[in-house]
Amino acid sequence: MKEKFEKFMAGRYGVDQLSNALNVLFILLVVIGLISRNTLIWWIALIPMFYNYFRMFSKNFSKRYNENRIYTNMMSPVYNFFDKMKLKFQKKQKRDKKKYKYYHCKNCGQELRIPRGKGKVVITCPICKHSFEGRS
Repeated sequence: MKEKFEKFMAGRYGVDQLSNALNVLFILLVVIGLISRNTLIWWIALIPMFYNYFRMFSKNFSKRYNENRIYTNMMSPVYNFFDKMKLKFQKKQKRDKKKYKYYHCKNCGQELRIPRGKGKVVITCPICKHSFEGRS
């Protein structure tokens, strides 16, 4: 069965970012239709689903590629915004793990950052002036 499906899909376009977005739109419309109990929304939800299947089974690579390129160019500001927000809320330790090593002051609990590659160093907390040794 798997071989037959692989043989059928050979030479067809398949799934890309636009297909994934159409799937999300379909699911969103179905959920809205369930909540509102509106059958018109259910019928509207079939449009992105059928268009998605049309794109997946299409053999016209150039048109499907151009559609996906236009979609990704149009959505790139949205993706960039979410990437920036993710970096903003990501912990500093994950972001700067290669450049810095993080310690916590044993006296006051302050997070301290020291550059990597310096060997054994004496770390002094700028708040409580407590000193301790650590490896960078």
